[in-house]
Amino acid sequence: MEKAHILIVEDEALLYKRLHKVLQKENYSVDEYTPSVAEAIAHINTKRPDIVLLDIDLEGEQTGIDLGKMLYETYHIPFIYVTGFDDDQTFYDGLSTHHEQFIVKTKPRLNPKEILRAIKTVLKRNDNRETLFTKEGIMGLVGYLDDVKKYSNSGVTRVPVNYEDIAFFTVKPFMNQNNELEKLRANYLWFLTKTGEYYFLKKSLKEVLRELPHYFVRINESYIANISAEMLCGRINGSRISIMNQELTIKDTYSKEFKKRIELLYQS
Repeated sequence: MEKAHILIVEDEALLYKRLHKVLQKENYSVDEYTPSVAEAIAHINTKRPDIVLLDIDLEGEQTGIDLGKMLYETYHIPFIYVTGFDDDQTFYDGLSTHHEQFIVKTKPRLNPKEILRAIKTVLKRNDNRETLFTKEGIMGLVGYLDDVKKYSNSGVTRVPVNYEDIAFFTVKPFMNQNNELEKLRANYLWFLTKTGEYYFLKKSLKEVLRELPHYFVRINESYIANISAEMLCGRINGSRISIMNQELTIKDTYSKEFKKRIELLYQS
């Protein structure tokens, strides 16, 4: 049976080497030295880890708390904090990211048995959990509500759409077959593709956001936008973006997370 692949996000090279040695002795696959959030994202996009050992104090402006939030909300990868911070504030900040375990670095060295047991416990707990980020796309409804019932038993009512082909998800009214704006029921949304086609989904924006790759970000109460280079035409005066030549507003509530995603995807 193939052992798990582990990503260690740690800016202390010596500690990384120690952990790497311990894990390799247990036949785990260990990714290369990763001292920052940006490098961690790059490694995740290259080879998805089964679990992440995550320090909080990292190179760069973003911390392990920032990455922990992304691991839970965007990548759905379990992680364990391994940190030198033992204060209550850091612990409570960590709780908000839904970590699996919080291990404080003991001096002069970590306890290998504690680390290994924590890893084995988390991997066992997550054995049967669905890994949402590995999915390639979404099954979209070709019609809204009763429109789908008009199709024959052999008619296609749902079609697969790759995530990378979706421009945005929204709960705004849509243009129906009578060329009239029609409001959606609660817990319904529609999404637009790069070819101009649109499909429906019986989910809320909050629900669908949990399943999307990292290049999708909530920008206001009504939209989740694909900010990959293929879809993002550009920013307009900082508070708006153009997606497939449609101007969308970034609300203050979501601006901080939007900025983080932009910094992860693009060099300034």
